[in-house]
Amino acid sequence: MRSGMTLAGARVLVTGASSGLGRALSIALAERGARLTVVARREPELSALADQIATAGHPSPHVVVADLTSGDSPRQVAAKALAEMGGVDVLINNAGSHMVDSLINIGDADVARAVFEIHLWAPLALTAALLPTMRGNGAIVNVTATMEGLPAPFGGYYAASKSAFSQATRSLRHELRHTPVRVLEVSPGPNDTPARHLGFGAVPWRTSPPSLPSAAPADTARIVVRALQSGRDRVTHPGFARAPSELPVLGRLITAFVTRRIDTSRPVKEPTP
Repeated sequence: MRSGMTLAGARVLVTGASSGLGRALSIALAERGARLTVVARREPELSALADQIATAGHPSPHVVVADLTSGDSPRQVAAKALAEMGGVDVLINNAGSHMVDSLINIGDADVARAVFEIHLWAPLALTAALLPTMRGNGAIVNVTATMEGLPAPFGGYYAASKSAFSQATRSLRHELRHTPVRVLEVSPGPNDTPARHLGFGAVPWRTSPPSLPSAAPADTARIVVRALQSGRDRVTHPGFARAPSELPVLGRLITAFVTRRIDTSRPVKEPTP
């Protein structure tokens, strides 16, 4: 564990900030005095977030509307953040996609490649663009997932891309071990977010889906902020979600249990927002 960092005045770039954990993190960081650039595809939600933060008496975030799966977008986003804030002290790679579909039917189609773009290549591009500008007490926060230990049917793209991102995060931490820049992996378990509800709703369940307690994104955000301030390397919330990755046998049992409740002979449902 490294020493923590002071967030008051820190310049923070948050991707996927329009909803869920990204939105909650933006609010929690603003409350601690951080200056923000918030990134997502949906401009109305980003503007509403910026207005909420400014109304609460904090510096209004810079809003960047971008699709990080598109071409050179990550490098363009990095350049805008550097221009608007004069530097980035904390990069939070949170943007994600809850794709639920069949590996057999989709293969390597563009929609599948986009999942890896948003979960792996875009964060690595942002990191490569911003890391050389970080000085002193910088940090990179990568949001992975506990699903890497639960490769259930129709979740292969999500689990594989998040697993790759998790491994890349750990490698990056080792590469930066002799520098002042810290790497924090955030591995959320079930959180009560719109993306989670859409994903669960698309699965063709034989019976009702498993019922698991979900954390409020605001609670997870507070734990992430404390982890940044204390210098931790990894955090999972809710805590029980650590089990599949730390106890692989249990992870396999849970995967088998979930798989039995999914009808793999039926196509996934079209998610309805």
